[in-house]
Amino acid sequence: MSDNTPNLTLIDKLVLLALDDEKGAFVADSMVFGYCIAGAVLFELSVKERIEIIENKVKIINKDKLNDEILDYCLEKISESKIERKVGRWIELLGNKEGFLRKSVLRKLISLGILEEKENKILWIFTKRKYPTKNEIPEKTVRQRLNDIIKNNSKAEIDEIMIISLVDSCGLNKEVYCKEIAKKNDKKIKSIIKDYQFADTTGQLIKELHDTIIAVLIIIIATTTITTTTN
Repeated sequence: MSDNTPNLTLIDKLVLLALDDEKGAFVADSMVFGYCIAGAVLFELSVKERIEIIENKVKIINKDKLNDEILDYCLEKISESKIERKVGRWIELLGNKEGFLRKSVLRKLISLGILEEKENKILWIFTKRKYPTKNEIPEKTVRQRLNDIIKNNSKAEIDEIMIISLVDSCGLNKEVYCKEIAKKNDKKIKSIIKDYQFADTTGQLIKELHDTIIAVLIIIIATTTITTTTN
């Protein structure tokens, strides 16, 4: 992507897209969003040659730190595991750390001057933190690129395909492309993700992570629904 998004990982960009710029509140469901962050983490670690996915299992190939709080934290967790776990299990385990992972990203984006932190008092007792945009250029750059790919068939880079996949998985298409464009291009978005799997091994990883995230969400949502109905 453009130089207007310096030092930003896939996770950072996903968090920016999931935030309402003015209100500074997340528009993505926290449970769903946690698993999408986990998918982004596994993708980043794979691209940066820290892990590889063989027969649906995550294997450590390099334990060297990347000087990124979230990536180093997740790499350490995977390294400490006594068994090689499947992709879906790691998405579930890391996704359950959504609160910690999201706060880490927010701290980074605040330190870079992209977001700012504000506190609102509710009933003069409870404090609620908001994270409105301070520098809109990085997020605007990401949004423009994704819209250009979807609307104008611009050629996408590997990380952009993964963001399209994660945005779709998080249910953020309407937020990123606007309601009308998202509805009109729903099949196109799905086909971009599907067709890219044949490009190379990284493309196959994108498709695998996307399908795994969706599968995990379906299981958890179904389980939650059954539990709620039973109670």
